[in-house]
Amino acid sequence: MKKRKLLVFAIIAVALIFLGGIYLNSDIYVTHQVNTKELKRISNDKTTYKFLISLSNSTRCKDTSDFQGGTNKNAYYVTTLNKQKIGVHMYKASLFNWRIKYVEKQ
Repeated sequence: MKKRKLLVFAIIAVALIFLGGIYLNSDIYVTHQVNTKELKRISNDKTTYKFLISLSNSTRCKDTSDFQGGTNKNAYYVTTLNKQKIGVHMYKASLFNWRIKYVEKQ
């Protein structure tokens, strides 16, 4: 009986680790990294900066796209802030961590 419980626990643990790995390497995780404070800090030009700085703190990214192009170390996404499309360039900072490189108003 103890072996059966241990086996069930091991299967559940492996499944959770597997699902966690999928999540951390998916577009879902990357799109959760996009937030307004981060975008303001790394705007690509003055026009983008002025637009982003004019946003209220309650503004949220909407309609963030899936992976639009790049490599396994660089990625490009598009998101919407106040009905304005924003290009988001990201880079892989570590095995499971992506960071925003810069953003640009389209």
